Amino acid sequence: MSEELQRIKALARELARSGRFIGWRLVAFELQFEPGFAEASPWIYSLSTQEELDGLCSEARKRRRDPKAA
Repeated sequence: MSEELQRIKALARELARSGRFIGWRLVAFELQFEPGFAEASPWIYSLSTQEELDGLCSEARKRRRDPKAA
């Protein structure tokens, strides 16, 4: 796996965990401006990645609303 792909994966998960995004589509939109996005797009558009990022976004937003839920 290339360094760019690893970097995009890490950044996608970081963005999802930030609580600023409601789902994978907005994370992908943010990432489209990053170098290496084209290489990472098959990973980003896979169903398993979408489910993972949606889950991370959901958990982060719950924690953001209720810090005691963490």
